Amino acid sequence: MAGGKIILSDFKLDVAEKAILDNLVKNYKNKIEEKLQFQEIRLRLKKSQHGKNFLHQVQGLMISNKRFNAESSDFNLYAATAEVFEKLMHEAEHTKRTSRQKK
Repeated sequence: MAGGKIILSDFKLDVAEKAILDNLVKNYKNKIEEKLQFQEIRLRLKKSQHGKNFLHQVQGLMISNKRFNAESSDFNLYAATAEVFEKLMHEAEHTKRTSRQKK
């Protein structure tokens, strides 16, 4: 199965945060590739400050046979990123299952 690429935009992180995020992305890429093929996944981060904390809004787009969108907001960057990956994966799997049922 050919692997797709994952593009991150506007993720301005320090070295430690980047290492954790890279590991999370790698794990989800492997998990998604086991189930389906994709050409590209794009994730975009928007941060807004609320008091002393930052709210992380992650938007995701997966290009497979179709386009799938997902979004999540959380004060924890990694939880928001994981939720976007989960939503994209479930939506793509659901579409794959329903298209097989229609044949």
